[in-house]
Formats: sequence, structure tokens, C-alpha cells
Amino acid sequence: MKTKKIFSLLLAATLGFGFMPEIPALAAQTAVSASETAEPLLVNKTHPLSDGYEAGISLVTAANCFGEEFQIERETYEHFLELRADLLRPDATTEGAIQIEIAAAYRNAEQQRAHIEALLTAEGEDYADTHADLPGFSEQQTGLALDVVVVENGAPKEDWYNIYETSYQQMHRKLAEHGFILRYPPGKSGVTGHAYDSGHIRYVGKETARKMYLQGLTLEEYLAGGEETRRMAGALGSAEYWTRRNPDGEKIMSEGELAAVRETMQEKSDLLADMANYPDAVTGDDIREKIASAREGIAYYNMEELYGRGGAPVPEESVRRADDNCALDEVPERASVRFAFPAKKAHIRYLPESSPWYEDAYDWTYDLLQGFTANAGEPLAVLAESRDKKFCFVEARQHVGWVDARELIFVPRDQWMKYAAPEHFLVITANRKEIEAGGSVLTFRMGDRLPLIRLEPLEDGTWLVSVPTALAEVPVRVPVDDTVHKGWLPCSENNLIRQSFRFLGDIFGWGGMQESVDCSLFTACVYRSVGIELPTDSVDQQLAMPWSVELEGMGAEEKLAFIKTLHPGDTLYADGHAMMYLGRDDSGNPRIIQSGSSKWFPGEGENGTALKYYVRKVAVEDFFYNGSEHQKALDRVIAAASLRGNHTAKKHS
Repeated sequence: MKTKKIFSLLLAATLGFGFMPEIPALAAQTAVSASETAEPLLVNKTHPLSDGYEAGISLVTAANCFGEEFQIERETYEHFLELRADLLRPDATTEGAIQIEIAAAYRNAEQQRAHIEALLTAEGEDYADTHADLPGFSEQQTGLALDVVVVENGAPKEDWYNIYETSYQQMHRKLAEHGFILRYPPGKSGVTGHAYDSGHIRYVGKETARKMYLQGLTLEEYLAGGEETRRMAGALGSAEYWTRRNPDGEKIMSEGELAAVRETMQEKSDLLADMANYPDAVTGDDIREKIASAREGIAYYNMEELYGRGGAPVPEESVRRADDNCALDEVPERASVRFAFPAKKAHIRYLPESSPWYEDAYDWTYDLLQGFTANAGEPLAVLAESRDKKFCFVEARQHVGWVDARELIFVPRDQWMKYAAPEHFLVITANRKEIEAGGSVLTFRMGDRLPLIRLEPLEDGTWLVSVPTALAEVPVRVPVDDTVHKGWLPCSENNLIRQSFRFLGDIFGWGGMQESVDCSLFTACVYRSVGIELPTDSVDQQLAMPWSVELEGMGAEEKLAFIKTLHPGDTLYADGHAMMYLGRDDSGNPRIIQSGSSKWFPGEGENGTALKYYVRKVAVEDFFYNGSEHQKALDRVIAAASLRGNHTAKKHS
């Protein structure tokens, strides 16, 4: 189902409210620019534009690809051009190049009045009220607001309310980088007075836009949030807010406690491999069991209805061929282990197949074969080869699967052990860090570690570490700063909180793709930075934790009451989803931080249907948003887990 947005914008253009060549651009005035104001300008249904404001706007005339001309505030237009150029360069956050064009911009009071009359005639009073404002109360009169459309094949593209991510939603993730906000996001009509509008953007300046995006706030909420919100020191934007509320959270687990936790978790989970004591040979039965375990990663999908890149169906023969390529019949009864590192990074797949498989023809993000992305220096034990010899079956510290053989560097065991069991090392504590080594720029994520060549920093303020590259193992200097730490960070509740907030605003990265983290990789990276290994699958992660409780049979009130007894840093699980508990905010509401994919908004789709919106970022949330079409996030929570069994509920057996 589609929105009426494109029709309404084109109607306005036809009637002369998008195409305004008869209005000359005003000469530049001595008004303060859009990005230099202390606070962004608020104009809405109850907050009018100040008298005389329009006389000071520095307007320029701009044209779209259809030859229609508009007036727009000068700085806003400059940043729109940057946004437009950025979207035309496809990257990991978009399916491909996205072309956006202006469909509406500055309107004076008379033009705004005519625009409303056109909407009333075409769409009716209810639609006009939620999609336009009276003269004097309209952002269009500021010159800072734009209606944009996505253009494909030379024509405006309608934004479809459907269950897949649209190009408009992909555009939304780019807005803050260029100083824009989505002015009327879904779920906020009670705050903004407007229904969700996927193409209405507003320039507020890059710093303000970044703060609003990271905290998931509308302009009204941002301005009403007080100094803590503006400084990102409040509940939605600051680790300090949560650690301040948890004074006991600085207590550090002892080495003895950590050792006991690690031992318990390795006993509970077959996926947590002891890389420091990895054997030189393994049995064929063990290899076949691990290959079958990897295959289970996609076993619950409909393998008869898969789609490839571009929406083409995956032939059943391709599935059979990938299964046969596992070559289970060629696995010997005992095999020598080979040792390897990723050359730059290695995608660990559930089957020996490099082409993506999707559950939906419109999908381009959730490759069902993608399990985990291992970075340079990650020790991999190579156990078998595919039938066509193009893939190697590997075991990593918390994952098994198939890797393209070209992505691997094979090394002797003694060299491999320097990374599998380093005595002294740096751990990456930033969410993501780039390091130049051997002529290449390598990307590492939180929890990755690199062996130290020297135990103390050099005189130039750098650590000297070792990094394996395709050509050789090379020494690399890494600045002494808060993106790295000598050894694991101390394991405490508050350090888990601090580490989690380093990911705030990062894109949801399925299976570690897009240089980011999905839900369970997010919690795994946070925990690894303090020396605790977790599996990167949510189900296996929950089962591996030393203490866990099933919550599925609880009613909403009972479940919420139990969640409030958890400790900050504890983990929560829904079906296929992992979250981290932060504590209770000033209102007493429990909150989580998570790498989330999507939310549902009942009644906000076409004709009152539910709208599925792809948030796809790390954010702080409560338990009352819709995690599925008919369920609140609280309803979907099925388990809680912790490193310590110090809660009142019955332990999960």
C-alpha cells in the first residue's frame, strides 16, 4: 500500500505551489544563519513564526530535475546538495544510489493558504490537518524545511507502506550527517501534530541533528528536554546518566570470579571454543557435527522460497548444490587442523556459498547465510574444505562456518598462538577502530585484541602491537587513547554500560556486516571488552550465560516487576533478539540499550494499517514500543540472563 504523499506534492506543484518561478530570490539579509542559532527554530501548530522573521531569510532559487523551481534558505540548500550527492554514492547503508529531489520548499503565507485549500479539495479536512499548517504556523515559511522525493527512472517514487525497508527510510539514516532531521517521524504524531511524513526534512545544523538522531527525539522533545538533553547527558544519550544511578556498579569482578564464569560458560556452550588450547587434530565426527551445527543457522527458514540479490528466486538446485558442497562424505575420520587469520576480514557463512540468500524479494540487508564477520588477527582453526575447494570450514572463538579460502592467511601454529593466547595485548574498546598496517587500512571492532610487542608505551605516546597481514606480520604503532586498553577492561556493571554507549547511533549490521553489529554481536562485543566471551547468536548466548531465567510464562505486570530487579548490564532476550538492561529512568521505567532492526506503528500505515519502520540503529528504548505488528516489546521478552545468580527468581535449569 502506498502513501498519498507523492500525489499531494505533485498536486501542489501542478497548482503552482511547488513551481514558483515568478517569485524572485530575496537579497541576502543580515539574519543569523540556520546553524549558528543557539537553539533551532521551533514552528508548529501551537508555536507561530515570529513577526518579521521572513524578511531576514537569505533565500536562493533552486531547481529540481523536472525543471521546477523553488526558493530555499541559502545554507539549507548548500547542505541539501551535500546530502543529495552523498545519497548518489551507494555505500553500506543503502541498497544502491538514491536520487532525491526537492518537491516543495519555502512558501509565503499566501502560498501556504493556497496549498491548504488544494489539500482540502483533493484529500479532505483530516488529511490536510495532519499534513499542513496554517499560515504563520508552517515550517515552510522558514525556508529551512523541505519536502523531498526519491526519483527512480526519471519519475518520483512513491513511499510504500510495506514490510520491507524503503529508499526513504534509507535516506533518513543519512540526514543527521548533513544537518537535517526527519521532522515528522512515525509514532510521534501526538508530539508534532503531524502524521508520519517520510519526505519532510528540516535543517537544524549538524551538531543538533546528531544529538537528536542519537537520542531519537523530535524537535519538540529536544527543546523541551532541558540542558541534559542538549548536552546528551540524559537518559537517552549518556552512559554517565546510568552509571550515576548505579553507584554499586563500580564493583569489579575478581580474577577468580571471572575464571569461574568463563569455566561455567564453556561447559554450557559448545560454541565457545578454547582457542588457547585448540588441538592439532580433530575427529571426523566432530567436524561433521560442527558442519551440521552451522547449517542449523538457516534451518528454520523456508529453503524452498529464497531470493537472491535483486529479488530473483534462488533455484532449488542452488540450495542442493550448496549442501552438497559441504562434502560431508569427504571428511576423514581424523583431520589435522590448519591455522589461519583473515587477510583483512572473513565472512563466516552457514553454507559454502558466497551469494546472498534473502527471505524476501525486496530484502538486501538480511543475508540468511551470513553468520559472523571476523577481523584481521582473529584466530581461525581450519577443519575442512568444501567439495569445490573454494571454501574452508573454520571454528572461531564463538562461531563455526564456511569462509572463502581467498580471505585467509595460513600460518604456523606458533605464530597463530601469539593471537589465540597472547600474554600481553591491547583490546579495542572503541565501537570501531581503523588501523593502518602493511599498506592496508584494517577495521577492528570492540573486543578485538592485538598482541603487545612492548609492555609500555613508546616515547611518542604509542603502543607497539603486532598485526598479521597478507604479506607479513608487521609491527604497528597505536596511539595511547581511550579507544584501546592494555588487557581487558575491569569487569563491572558500569563498565558494561559505558561500553554499550560507545555504539549509540551505529547502524544495525546483520552478522557483523556494514562494519557494525547486530543485536547479539552488540552484547557480545560489550562483554568481550571486559574479558567475557559470548556466542553471537541470541539463543546460544542466553543458554551460555551462567545464570538465566525463563520469563515467557509471566504476565506483563509480573514480567515488568521482575525486569526491575535486574542489574545494569544484565541481558534480556526475545525470540531471535538480544538486549542489555540499563536500569530505571527518572520516571521509574526500566530501559534497555540494543542494536535494533525495526519497530511497528499500529494505525500509521495506509488506511489505518500498521507501519513497519526500519530504525536499524543502536538506541536506548523502553519496553512499550511495538516489537512486532501486534506485540509490545515487553510481550516478546522471553528470558533474562546474568553473570551472577544474585536475583530472586528461580534459576533456569
